[in-house]
Amino acid sequence: MVVVTAFEIGADTGDRPGEYQAWAKVTPQILPFDAGYRHLRFDPVKRTLLLSTGIGTSRAAASVMALGLDPRFDLRHAYWLVAAIAGVDPNAASVGSAAWIGDVVDTDYGYLVDPREAPKDWPTGMFPRDRAAPYQAPRGDTQYNLFALDKPLRDWAFGLTRTITLPDSPTLQQIRAAYIGFAAAQTPPRILTGAEASGQGFWHGALLTEHAERWVAYWTDNREPFVMTAMEDTGVAASLNRLATAGRADRCRLLVLRTASNYSMPPAGQDAAGNLLAESHGLSALQASLDAAFTVGSKVVDTITADWPRYRDQIPGHAAARPAARPVSQEGDPPWAGSSTTGAKGELSCATSSR
Repeated sequence: MVVVTAFEIGADTGDRPGEYQAWAKVTPQILPFDAGYRHLRFDPVKRTLLLSTGIGTSRAAASVMALGLDPRFDLRHAYWLVAAIAGVDPNAASVGSAAWIGDVVDTDYGYLVDPREAPKDWPTGMFPRDRAAPYQAPRGDTQYNLFALDKPLRDWAFGLTRTITLPDSPTLQQIRAAYIGFAAAQTPPRILTGAEASGQGFWHGALLTEHAERWVAYWTDNREPFVMTAMEDTGVAASLNRLATAGRADRCRLLVLRTASNYSMPPAGQDAAGNLLAESHGLSALQASLDAAFTVGSKVVDTITADWPRYRDQIPGHAAARPAARPVSQEGDPPWAGSSTTGAKGELSCATSSR
């Protein structure tokens, strides 16, 4: 497995934590990674790699591609778990919650004019590249904006973890109390499923939240609601697609777990810019979201790695095993090189039907 995080604040362990630190504590070996933004860590027992991509779509894409092309590793049967923080739609859940993502929607690709220069009847200045207005039907080509993950695998991960109790705290209660009128935002942390809006910019505000809700619904045909907004996952998914075409990864083995470190908009009575600037000094529910990512994500990591003879060929949530090719490991390979195999080179199809 490859555990994918985006950022760390300082050292691997022992100081103020980011996404990398909890995983680093249980991933003992350090491996050099000159093409990345941070060294790798490796657990030789679970055969798990820990990757820190750096913040943003472009860094995530570069890091995943660099790892996928690194000749030291056979990742053709590897599962990839993004375990990282996000902004949560207050219409979906509360801070401290964790969401298993089924569809990742790109918020960057398209046409954009400043809303102040847009036609007066447009709700936003963002519109699809092959259309003439925001959310115009019928929807056009989805290849640049929609990354549909494997729903049976996602649903398996959700079923495995849904009964985990995420801790509540006075801090979380104080944060969510301000969101009067948002029933979901005022509930204790929970585990849910939904779609993610992913882009290079860290955005915030009621109008942008409304746009994200409509943009996600547009590209996914209303399959799942917008729940989380984050910055790296279109880069991760796009790189895995290309690595799959090259026969170096299986795009159907990507899991995305996003945990809520803040709301995507301010509570009533606060302006978006002021609220965002306050968050830049320290996300309001950062520690709770970091804890949730490790607690929920490690359940999946432990389950898959503990029963590797089963899950090497059979993706959880699927009844049939995937076809295997010849083994590629050779005598003298380093201990982290894989000995497993994968399906036909370039195979990009995987079942995406939801329960």
